[in-house]
Amino acid sequence: MVEAVLSYVVNRVGDILIDEAVFLYNVTDQVEWVKDELRAMECFVKDADARSKGDERVKNWVRDVREIANRAEDLVDCFVLDAQRRRRRSEGFIRITVCCLPRPSDFIILRRFGKEIEAIKAKIHEINERRTTYGIQNLGGEARRQIDEAVRERRRVEKNRILEHLLNESRKKRSVISIVGLGGLGKTTLAKRVFKEARAEFNHSVWIDVSQQYSAVDLLRDFLRQVTELEEEELEKMTRDKREERLYQTIRGKKYLIVMDDVWDQQVWRLLNPHLPDDENGSLVLITTRSLDVARAADPSIPPHELRLLTEEESWELLSKKAFPNQDDIETVCSESLREVGKQITRKCGGLPLALVVLGGLLSTKGPSLREWRRLAETIVWENIEESRLCLDILALSYAELPHHLKRCFLYFSSFPEDFDIRINKLIRLWIAEGFIEHRAGETLEQSAECYLEELVRRCMVTVVQDEYRSPMIRQKPKTRRSCRIHDLLHDFTIAEAKEVGFLVSRQIPDDRDAVRLDSSVRRLSLHGGAEDYVSHVKSTPRLRTLLWFNAHRRGLISFPIPELKLLRVVDLEGAPLAVLPEEVGDLKHLRFLCLRLTRIRKLPSSVGKLCHLQSLDTSGTEIQTIPRVVWMIEALRHVHIPEVQPEMVETGLRHLQVLKFVRAGSWIDSCLGTLTNLRELGLTGILRCHDDALSSSLPKLSHLKKLILEGVSIPDCVWTPSRYTSLEVLYLKGEVTGPQQPSSCGNQWPLNLTELILSGTRLDRGSIAALENLPELTYLYLGPSSYTGNDMICSSSGFPQLQFLVLDSLDELERWVIEAGAMSRLRSLKIYNCRRLAMLPDELQHMTGLKDLTLWDMPPKFCSRARMEEEDWPKIRHISSITISVIGESSSSHFSARSWKSCPV
Repeated sequence: MVEAVLSYVVNRVGDILIDEAVFLYNVTDQVEWVKDELRAMECFVKDADARSKGDERVKNWVRDVREIANRAEDLVDCFVLDAQRRRRRSEGFIRITVCCLPRPSDFIILRRFGKEIEAIKAKIHEINERRTTYGIQNLGGEARRQIDEAVRERRRVEKNRILEHLLNESRKKRSVISIVGLGGLGKTTLAKRVFKEARAEFNHSVWIDVSQQYSAVDLLRDFLRQVTELEEEELEKMTRDKREERLYQTIRGKKYLIVMDDVWDQQVWRLLNPHLPDDENGSLVLITTRSLDVARAADPSIPPHELRLLTEEESWELLSKKAFPNQDDIETVCSESLREVGKQITRKCGGLPLALVVLGGLLSTKGPSLREWRRLAETIVWENIEESRLCLDILALSYAELPHHLKRCFLYFSSFPEDFDIRINKLIRLWIAEGFIEHRAGETLEQSAECYLEELVRRCMVTVVQDEYRSPMIRQKPKTRRSCRIHDLLHDFTIAEAKEVGFLVSRQIPDDRDAVRLDSSVRRLSLHGGAEDYVSHVKSTPRLRTLLWFNAHRRGLISFPIPELKLLRVVDLEGAPLAVLPEEVGDLKHLRFLCLRLTRIRKLPSSVGKLCHLQSLDTSGTEIQTIPRVVWMIEALRHVHIPEVQPEMVETGLRHLQVLKFVRAGSWIDSCLGTLTNLRELGLTGILRCHDDALSSSLPKLSHLKKLILEGVSIPDCVWTPSRYTSLEVLYLKGEVTGPQQPSSCGNQWPLNLTELILSGTRLDRGSIAALENLPELTYLYLGPSSYTGNDMICSSSGFPQLQFLVLDSLDELERWVIEAGAMSRLRSLKIYNCRRLAMLPDELQHMTGLKDLTLWDMPPKFCSRARMEEEDWPKIRHISSITISVIGESSSSHFSARSWKSCPV
């Protein structure tokens, strides 16, 4: 990893030379010399890094290289900051031109800087001499490091064995089933499949990630989030006793299924068991753990379900599927000799699914090259290693094969808590702010970052996930958020590797009192947990570049110690109990990323306008009423997320702006919106009829838009002219559509590249809706309240060819819905909410074999009764694996699998 760190620092110094040329006046040659020497060292670091595991001298050399690189970066950053400060004091403003000559005070800075540079040059000479002594010659040897990740196939037999016990109607007493096995064997994947298939049988189904670092208070909060509709603020105010009581009372008398994933010690069960009532109604708890002791302590009467290692045949099948992901017939691309080498590799994986998946992902980048496969087989040299260590070694091998730009992106996952779902858009913004993304011709930084992530996914090191564990009993608002995560073993690896190479430090709060003070050399710090001792953690790290905070407790308030942290580039305080952002924030001249989302801040200081390098600003979910006008003059801005306020935007040069949401419509649209030609995402609220002309003239100029959100009283009809929106993929309209025409089948069309469409209050007619079925890429459609005014809706044969998710919500006038044969052939999920005049389900549902999930919520009693077994609509839905039904006015619902209808009557 050191070569990735070194490459990053070299690029950073180079960027500073370009961006801060004014302040590096007269010292450019010295900085260039340091940059060139560090770049020369890159040629030798990979070989040294590979050998450092077995040679303490080489390990020390690698550490010295890393430290001198960081020291050079610190020196240049501090020099620029000091020069900026002195010139601002003497001139009263920061507008300095290249032709400015040094002032007398600058010579003091230059002299000090020169001495520091000479010390660094001397250290570099010493390091280079020791490289020769240690024989580090850039031999091109393959590094053997450590990596991890998971995604494996579960055996149907194991799943069915657990389901058989789970769905046994004669079992009344609450029981606990434990899945036990090594890390990487597939415990979580098996539990997910069981959970997905069995949850339909229970009134409450809850998934809880426990992991090594947990607190009882947080676990109780996660429980309550899934079984109640309590607001986050209300949850935070509840004491532990109140949470325990609320949990017990909420699920008392209900049949529940609870999955507790990755339990490490017996204390977790002892803490939660008293608050999980046993009403002898067949409730069940499913635990995944690596410890037999944990399993036996939870329920000694039920033998743990121990996962076995894969056989050699199963191992080869899994490895080959990952190595050739797009091949239906592997035999055609895998020769006999290649298969033989592949089986040698599988034998060295010891039957661990995680290791096989990761190695398969690595092989997928090599293609069917016998030479590359043999080289990999020869690299895997471990023998007679305990299985858990074996998996880490395989993960290390795949990590070592990553290009350096992907290594630092992958190590960044060490900053997030274990089992944390990471919003992809935010991850990309963080990578960009950190300087990890290299410019590629013809691509934006965001597009390049997407490619980085896709490559990590292809290598089976990162998994893209959906929010699939939230209780189906709680009605969901339409959302399109994408997230990702990594396997817990991979997470362990990233933390260990990041610490080893000085990339990042993670710290749990509160922590051991002796460990509160951090080393002053820490450059990236990730805090997890409550606000206790927050200041003492960060004040001792003056060289800090990145400060991240996750799962902060909102009790009490914290301050932001800016004077001690002048070099910050990334600050993410999402959800932290911060009420005031001090005026001194403007002194953070290197700041690229500032996230204050869901904090208690009510005012943004005007000094934020001094942050000339700021790329990302997120104040959504705060009580901020206005955004200072100077913010809109920061030319570096790429992503802006703010509360629903009207910006005081003047003629702007925001040529880099990619994302702007959620801003209030106003007079600024006329003068500014049309100039933001690089926007990819735009969210506008508070749209009135008086804005129609401005929007109609401005929106068509935004030719790169991929996501458009418009909310208000009036939505102009210009948004669906296909020729104007060739890139638009996601469209969210909330408000009545105005203008001379709607996108009917005989006139205009919707933007042809739409994949997601969310409509509410649009009052479209039959022709407008009918035009939707011709969209070739549409996969998600939400028709919300007052979005459609017709009393019947007909989906034509072959219509909606790609639609997978359909939601009909509160369509008050809809009485008849017809789906012709062949329409919606890919539909997977159908949800109908509160359509009170709808008489029956369409007949064509019975032929939709891909439909797996049906929700009928707040529907009339007569409509629901038709879905009873042997009643009129039953043949249409009997094949659907998960069905949820709620009758108007009832506080509970029936959630069941079609096969178990008798046990769950409507």
